[in-house]
Amino acid sequence: MKNFKLRINKDSIVLKIIFYTNIAIVISSIFVATIITFITFKDMESKLLNTAKEKVFILEKANMNYMYSFMTDVNQVLLKENYFQKISKAEVDKNYKKLCEILKNELIRENFKKYYKTEIAFLNENGKILGYSGDRNIFDDEQNVSLQQIKEIARDKIYYIANYNSKVYSRSILSISISREKDINGYLIISTPLDNNILEYIRDYIELSPSDRIFILSNEEYIYGDFNFDVKGKGLFKRKNSKIVKDAQYFFKTLEINEKSYYITTTALKNITGDKNLGYFGIGISRENFLKTKIIIAIFIGIMVLSFVTIATTCFSKLLREILLPLKEISDAAEDISNGKYDTVIDFNGKGEIKVLENSLKGMLKRLEENQRTLKIRNKILKENLNKMKVIEKLILGIEIEDSIVDTVKKIMKTFVSESELGFSRAMFFRYSRERDALIGEMCILNSHITEIRNDILKERKNGFDFQINQLEDVIKLIKIPFSSENLITTSLKERKILYVNDKGYKHNLGNDLFNSIGLKNFIAIPIYNIDYYTGVMLFDYYTKEKQITEEDVELIKILIMNVATKLKNKVEEKERIDFERNRTINNITERFLTTREEALNKLVGLVQENKSDNLTEIEEEIKEFKEKVKNIKYSNKILKQYSNPLNRKKLEPVNIEHFIVEVIEEFRGIVREDRNEDKINIASFISYTGDVLGNRERLRRAFIEILKNAYDAVLENGRTDKKITIIVIRDKLANKIKIDIKDNGIGMSEEQLKDVFQPFMTYKGDTPGLGIPLAERVIKDCKGVIKIYSTPNQGTEVKITLNIFKEDN
Repeated sequence: MKNFKLRINKDSIVLKIIFYTNIAIVISSIFVATIITFITFKDMESKLLNTAKEKVFILEKANMNYMYSFMTDVNQVLLKENYFQKISKAEVDKNYKKLCEILKNELIRENFKKYYKTEIAFLNENGKILGYSGDRNIFDDEQNVSLQQIKEIARDKIYYIANYNSKVYSRSILSISISREKDINGYLIISTPLDNNILEYIRDYIELSPSDRIFILSNEEYIYGDFNFDVKGKGLFKRKNSKIVKDAQYFFKTLEINEKSYYITTTALKNITGDKNLGYFGIGISRENFLKTKIIIAIFIGIMVLSFVTIATTCFSKLLREILLPLKEISDAAEDISNGKYDTVIDFNGKGEIKVLENSLKGMLKRLEENQRTLKIRNKILKENLNKMKVIEKLILGIEIEDSIVDTVKKIMKTFVSESELGFSRAMFFRYSRERDALIGEMCILNSHITEIRNDILKERKNGFDFQINQLEDVIKLIKIPFSSENLITTSLKERKILYVNDKGYKHNLGNDLFNSIGLKNFIAIPIYNIDYYTGVMLFDYYTKEKQITEEDVELIKILIMNVATKLKNKVEEKERIDFERNRTINNITERFLTTREEALNKLVGLVQENKSDNLTEIEEEIKEFKEKVKNIKYSNKILKQYSNPLNRKKLEPVNIEHFIVEVIEEFRGIVREDRNEDKINIASFISYTGDVLGNRERLRRAFIEILKNAYDAVLENGRTDKKITIIVIRDKLANKIKIDIKDNGIGMSEEQLKDVFQPFMTYKGDTPGLGIPLAERVIKDCKGVIKIYSTPNQGTEVKITLNIFKEDN
């Protein structure tokens, strides 16, 4: 058995023949095609130039015919009998101006469009103007025309060019008799402006195509023509070599006008002496069809060259195939070997095709490459998953739930966007606001890799915007996603489920139009929650990467989030247990101490009442004051018991907010009346919602009374005459919640006082236990509400309370 191998190295004559022959074919074809194209285009340019020349020559002839028609029409009018009668009458009066107007009117009657802008003047035999129609200034330059020139023009029946006020005029001179004493004793000048009328006549005369243009220049400034844009008064066709143009009768140039290409041809309109160009007639031959023809020819030549190259290389390939026929046995052997048949007999007698060998080798190579590629991908995925598992494990072990959950969230976000760890591009956190019933954008963290090369990233992503990276922090803080709406982000938090999308974010409902614009791509929403309440949603995406989120990623993140939720739950339960134990201890002490103190106070009051005699009027006021203090002590004892009793949390129920607020205000008015201050304080209310809220009526009543009593004490101390307390109840339609504002214009609180306002036993009055506002806060929170206090010293305090509207599914 023999082993054969086919090797064609770089010195192979076959490769050299193929390479150099193909190079020669390609170069020769390109050279020939270039020469043919160049000659063809030159010939086309030459024909276009000849066409332009022919058109401009016809244009001059058309202008001459137009002026001859003026002379003919004037002669016909002069020959009419009624006109000589008008001349005789005018001659008697010697009113040549009137005579000019009569002649113009006769011409206008014959052809209004042609003659309504034409002006006429009579000259005497010495060339002086006797009368004119229209503007006298039009004929001012006639004073510079010599009598000899006038005679020559009249004799040769030609026209000349004049200009006035940036307009160009064509003029003819006729010899006429303006007096019956001589046959020829004067001249008639006919002056007509070169405008769109003559252009229309010339266009019809020289038969321009619809795509061609005709125009008039005055001193190289465009004044009339077919170009459909406003270029009047602009130097549209200024030349670089002014000396040549000054003496040249014709000018040819290619120009781009209105994004269209034209071959511009002009003929000079010279003054009467022929030494100055007063303007130009111009024709713009459209090059659109010309360019299209060029393209078609170029394509045709290209196709021919391509066909030639294809045919030549095909023929050469056939020739080469015949040369390589002896390799059949080698190709058969190679295929057998690739299939594992190592006992193949090599026979060189048959004919073979090298393509078989090529395909077999390619097939083996392809299979090897596919296997290698698959192994690399699997190894890469395995390494990434192992790395992610290590990162998640490290994160779980390192997470400690701080007082603020935001610190924990920030730590997770930093880990997720680290290029050396999970490698997400951007991280965003949306905190759930119970007061607004919405997810509010709070912060974002960028992958440091993005921060360093953000400009290059924006260049690579043509659909990206600068604010999606540079101003992302500010944009996130503007995003508000209603919790009541159905969208991917709120669904993740409501269902406490990790959701991910391997697609662009704008294709999905994210609950906010601004959110849709930040360019999310391949993103995942991760909810943060406790068993009893929501915290927010973290969102990560691969903004600049082609990576996708996998089920393995989701399972690893689930482990992390379950761990965070468990630690968060334990943290809350531990805090609640400590509060419960503390309150129970306080409750036991207060029950034992306050009950004994109340009994002693009651006996003391009874003893004083029994031993009070009629002649002890001098201690009446002291007894009254003593009874008031005993009353305050009893009230403080009641508040302390309510606050310290951990079991004093009744079931939530629907509470009609309108009736409830009215009852609270009436009870509060009774307290004010007992103090005889009802005339000193203005208590106002505004209630715009009459439905039910979720809460406990009795506990809410106690909370609102405590808030109002604090406002009452504050306004009594402000020293103002306009003491007032305002209660406003409105419905927040967006958040579907009830907003209650209690405002007063009392003494207000400092920043330090406001900071400790919810701390129990914190008071700045000596006769109170400092539990009113803490008790109110506990009640509002137990009712799933929110309470916030804002205050300014010497201006007043505002208490904002948010409660949930009662629904059957609450």
